[in-house]
This record gives sequence, structure tokens and C-alpha cells, in this order.
Amino acid sequence: MRRGSRRSFSGLLITVALHAGILWAIKTAHSHPQEPIIGPRDFVKAEMVKLGKPRDKFWLPKKEVQPPPPPPDAKKISMNPDAGAAPVVPAPSRTDPRTSQAVKNALAKVDKLIPLAEEDKEGQSTGNKIGTATESSGDPYDALVISTIRQYYTLPAGLTPDQVADPPEIQFKVNSDGRISNVKLTKSSHNPLVDDSCVSAPQQAQKVETPPGGKARAYAIACRK
Repeated sequence: MRRGSRRSFSGLLITVALHAGILWAIKTAHSHPQEPIIGPRDFVKAEMVKLGKPRDKFWLPKKEVQPPPPPPDAKKISMNPDAGAAPVVPAPSRTDPRTSQAVKNALAKVDKLIPLAEEDKEGQSTGNKIGTATESSGDPYDALVISTIRQYYTLPAGLTPDQVADPPEIQFKVNSDGRISNVKLTKSSHNPLVDDSCVSAPQQAQKVETPPGGKARAYAIACRK
């Protein structure tokens, strides 16, 4: 009877120890914080070129070229170092009676062409309507995703981009089927309305084109207009 009692008591102790170990393991597992779905990562930098008219070569930056030296037999206008500056000739004006009719007609044509030039959006003929840059950069698919999100991002009424000094930042995931999920605000603009608009932008987009190769992608971008 004594041996049986001792064995029963030992078995009870072992059972209690096993249950205590299981409970401790469960508690330890639940006490660890869950890893974020999308970890911190660098911003995705990509721009999609907008649909428009290519910039005229006349307006492109030009390489500065030093003028050639004057010929040795060139004559100076004035040998006097104290000579005054050359007279400034004013630009022709249509209201000036001394301006010829031909110059007035040319000025009138310029006034008509200026509004037409301002209406033409600068871009590329092969660009996209939701593009935001004059030149493409980065991965084309990333540029498409970012441009789509920014298309849905709108500032609250009464606010201008200059009034949002610190734009909000978000992270989200594009799944293998193009659906957007796991939207998370990672940096606040200190304006709840602006933050809500930034978070709702990918939620409104809901879906974009399927990622190349069907592989999901994670993004971290700032909401800017």
C-alpha cells in the first residue's frame, strides 16, 4: 500500500508539472508582441510620366558655351574707362506711337499664342493620364501604383498643399491579384482629416493591375499633391 501510494503521488506530481509547463509555454507565446505585417522599409521612389506634349527643345537646359575671343583688329567702343553705360532700349509697346504696325501685329499674335501654350500639358505622347512627372523614373509598375494612390488622395476642403508642411505616410500591400490590403498609417501629419484622406486613398482604389510575375509587393509612400 505504501509503494502504491508513493507511485500515485509521483505520477500526480509529474502530471501537475507537465500541465504547468504547458500553461507557461502558452502564456509566454501570447506575451510576445506580434510582428507587424509590413515591416519598416524605404520609400518606393517611382514616377509615371504624364500624358502631354514633349517639351520644346528651345526650353531645354543648354550647355553654356564661352564666346569666341574677339579678333585682334577689333575696335573698342570706348577707350575711356570712365565712360557711362550703354543706353537701355525699351521693349516695343503697342501703345507707343513710334512702334510700327508690323511690330504691333507681331505682339498681338504673341498675346494669342501665350494662352494656347499654357493649356498644353507638358509630358509625353506615350504617357499616362494619371502620371505626375515630366519624365519617368523607377520601376514602371511601382510608378503606376503610386500614381493611382495619389489620384485618390484629396485634401480636405479649404486646405492647399502648402498648408500641409509634414505630409502623412502610409504602408500597404498589393496582393498577387492586385488587391490592396493592410493599409497602415505610419506617420501623422498632425491633422486627423489629412491623415484620414491619406489612409482612405488606397482603400478607395481597392485594386490595381496584377503585379509582374504575380508576386505581392509592399509599399511605403507619402501622401502628397
